[in-house]
Amino acid sequence: MEKILKTLFFMTILTMILSCGTKNDTGVKETETKAAELTDDSVKEKEVLQVYSGAGLKKPMDEIAQLFEEQENVTIEFNYAGSGQLLTQLETTGKGDVYIVGSVPNYEAAKSKDLVLDYITVAHHTPAIVTLKGNPKEIKTLEDLGKKDVKVILGDEKASAIGKTAQEILKKNKLEIINDNVVSRAATVNEMVVQLTTGKADAMIATIDSVYGNDKLEITEIQPEKNIDQIIAGGIVKNSEKADMADKFIKFVSSEKGKEIFAKYGFKPVTE
Repeated sequence: MEKILKTLFFMTILTMILSCGTKNDTGVKETETKAAELTDDSVKEKEVLQVYSGAGLKKPMDEIAQLFEEQENVTIEFNYAGSGQLLTQLETTGKGDVYIVGSVPNYEAAKSKDLVLDYITVAHHTPAIVTLKGNPKEIKTLEDLGKKDVKVILGDEKASAIGKTAQEILKKNKLEIINDNVVSRAATVNEMVVQLTTGKADAMIATIDSVYGNDKLEITEIQPEKNIDQIIAGGIVKNSEKADMADKFIKFVSSEKGKEIFAKYGFKPVTE
């Protein structure tokens, strides 16, 4: 009887030890599983949106992207260039998520090639005459750009929205002769600004926003009846594999907050 009792006692003790071990093992496994899940979440790559954007929109687009990245936990990668260059790149690669350029006609050029979907409008990209501070040559009208002693910078009409629009303005006002005074045709409005501020020319036709806050330059507005306004347009790349997030981004760009940021950099927002 004593041997039986001792055997039962040791079996009970053994059962308790094994039970504790199992509980500890389960706890360890649960801890390891949770740690693995946390590690997976922490190293999970953020969704990346590729955005084609006109070079002249860089300041507001960078600020908008920063806010959107924080809000949606994504990464925005920009390709900034003139609208003509962007179209060539998109047509060549067929890849990307968002396309936003300085004028509706330039957006429609991409849409006509079935590269992008319908567009939304964001802000005005209004052309003006820009001179060095003090306007040394007293250039006050489009006609003054045609004077013999005036050197002019224009955008490349095949590469940028403002280049194409400038030629349309000259044609509208029968002032194509101004092309005889052109000393440079730059691919982007940013290049035009650099060239003018370094004294390469006396004036240029550029957008008001492109020189906003630049104390080295002076703006002379073109009479509305002689001008051709540009409207910034953007939309989703047709082949985007992240269309839902691209749609969220373009809607954020055209939201009240997005327009507020554009206004901060001299772009007049469009109204419904």
